[in-house]
Amino acid sequence: MRPGIVKSENCVLDLPLLSAFAIFDIKIIKTLEIMKVKYRFLIAALCMASIANAMTLNEAKKLFLKGEYEKVLPTFKVYAQKYPGNANYNQWYGVCLFETGKVEESKKYLEYADSKGIAEAARYMAQIKLNELDYTAASDYIDEFEDRIDNDDSKISEKALAMKERIKRAVFMLNSVEKIQVIDSLIVDKDRFFRHYKIAPEAGTLNTADILPYEKADSSTMVYMPESKSRMIWSMPDSTGTLHLMETYKLYDGKWDKYSPLDDQLNDGGDTNYPFLMADGATLYYACNGENSIGGYDIFMTRKNFGSDDYLQPQNLGMPYNSPYDDYMLVIDEMTNVGWWATDRNQIPGKVTIYVFIPNNVRENYDRENENISSLASLRSIKDTWKEGADYSEILNEIAQLGMEEETQKADFIFYVNNDTRYTTYEDFNSSEARSLMQRLMERKAWLNKVSEKLADLRSQFNKGNTQVKTQLSTEILRLERTLVKSTEEMQQLENDIRAAELPTLK
Repeated sequence: MRPGIVKSENCVLDLPLLSAFAIFDIKIIKTLEIMKVKYRFLIAALCMASIANAMTLNEAKKLFLKGEYEKVLPTFKVYAQKYPGNANYNQWYGVCLFETGKVEESKKYLEYADSKGIAEAARYMAQIKLNELDYTAASDYIDEFEDRIDNDDSKISEKALAMKERIKRAVFMLNSVEKIQVIDSLIVDKDRFFRHYKIAPEAGTLNTADILPYEKADSSTMVYMPESKSRMIWSMPDSTGTLHLMETYKLYDGKWDKYSPLDDQLNDGGDTNYPFLMADGATLYYACNGENSIGGYDIFMTRKNFGSDDYLQPQNLGMPYNSPYDDYMLVIDEMTNVGWWATDRNQIPGKVTIYVFIPNNVRENYDRENENISSLASLRSIKDTWKEGADYSEILNEIAQLGMEEETQKADFIFYVNNDTRYTTYEDFNSSEARSLMQRLMERKAWLNKVSEKLADLRSQFNKGNTQVKTQLSTEILRLERTLVKSTEEMQQLENDIRAAELPTLK
């Protein structure tokens, strides 16, 4: 037997090798012990940092009262889950969930807080039930809220009264839901949502506030211009911050006249915004969140009385156009016989749904006894609004083609970031670096177009010229051809750099 080999019944052990493994194991153990100590210190440090950076309950309360719901949501989540029996923690966390768009998740906590007699919980539950078109439950909750509040607090009492009036209006609207065909819906970013409207030039244009010749309005302001480009209608805040519709006309010298209020009666005690004027110059659609709204913003319609130069009593369009959420920017394109409007119903903050529908020449309402009336009123399924056997593909294709034509006409460029994402304006870019590179690319293309035109001219002269002319031109032609090749390569690299800068922002 070889020295160092130990035999047993089941195996053979090499002692030197075993010793090596044993030494290795000892080293691993020692290393692990050192790592444990290090990680203990690291974990302790992280915990201390977490405690140091943690928001106190009092700090969270202060931010809560300021409406900073997103910031304080994690803090109240910890308290609500750690102390599930605390009504206040449930209330605060439930409100934060509701205000950040997590309505379904908020119910559990608000219902518990309500069961413990928290007044604000009842008010929020009333709003939830109103949004669900459950008006009986909404009324019960708002009655609870009223019973719990201090009757001496007039502001809170006004809130309760306003909620009751909204419920009454909603019940009335539910009895006269218009029968329309909603043929498509788009979920888009709220920021400049109207860029997704595909309307014919005859319907006018929807523009940002940048087009205004006066002081800049709020960034959310939309400016409507008819096809003639001779008029503008938009909203502007007064000294109290309340939005009013304004208008101005283009003068004979091409300048814009002083702007003036459209009609004060359109405000209805709230903000007015998102105007659209039909081609007749008289029929006006707009949004208002005043006394006759069930939302947020509701969509209204009025007509101008040319005899007195004012507007008739505005009419709330009712359901399904309006809801307890914000509904606005109704546009009717008479060329395609298609209408559009936007809403944030059932959407997370920062997103809106755009509905595309076929307008009626004469209003027709659903039977109020229809068992699906609540669903039809809230547009839970747009397919439920379709006529049996109807095919809307031709209309949708027409809209799509119109959108492509308009996009091409208005486009600063057409640039594909990837196979699914196409940009046509500098505003489309999220990355400032990509935007700057795109500007360089467009400048390079403009210069290169001039080079190409010059090269084409020289080639034409070369083909028509004699031997002497050809000799004179050949050197310049070769130089421009080399420039053209080199610049084309540089532009390709610029395009790659643009994509490299922009693509990470799309994730």
